[in-house]
Formats: sequence, C-alpha cells, structure tokens
Amino acid sequence: MDSRRALAVALSLLGFAFRLFALGLCTLTVVLCFNGFATMLGIVNFVVDLTRALPDIIAGYGLIPTPFGGVFRFDFAVVAAVCFFVDYLLGRISQTCLLYTSD
Repeated sequence: MDSRRALAVALSLLGFAFRLFALGLCTLTVVLCFNGFATMLGIVNFVVDLTRALPDIIAGYGLIPTPFGGVFRFDFAVVAAVCFFVDYLLGRISQTCLLYTSD
C-alpha cells in the first residue's frame, strides 16, 4: 500500500468519525427539544460536560425555547454543521488522493 492510499484511508476514517459525532449532536439536539427527555435518559451531566467542551464564543449561544417544553441548542446545531462540512472536505481530499495514486 503506497502512502497516498494510506492517507486516503486515514482521511476517510477521520471523516467517518466526524460524521458520527455530527449525527450524535443532531440526535442530541432533537432530544433536547422535548421536555424531560434529557432527565429521563440521564444525559443531563453529559450535556453540561459537552457544553463546557465547546469554545466559549459559541457555548450556550442560541438557546431557543421550543413549544414542546424543551430547548433548541443552536450551538450544538452549528457544531454539527461544521462537523458535517469537515467530513465532506475530508471525503473530497480522500478521493483526490485516490485519484492520483499510481497502480
């Protein structure tokens, strides 16, 4: 396996990890829109830790109350969108690396 192919595989795996993280954040954002789901699932401490892990400039930004009694976390949605974009970029770079491999 040459170095370009190894780089393409590594970038694909990294992109997949970003995609999984983004999907998890999307799921968490939807769950938090409903009243009491976070408490019922026991993820309150996880949400607090995740909020602390975000950069200070975006952490807690855009907390929008929903008609379902929960809150829409705009900061989680923005981080998920950025992760999806990074996944897309890594996939494109990976395909470019595979395109220029010599067989």
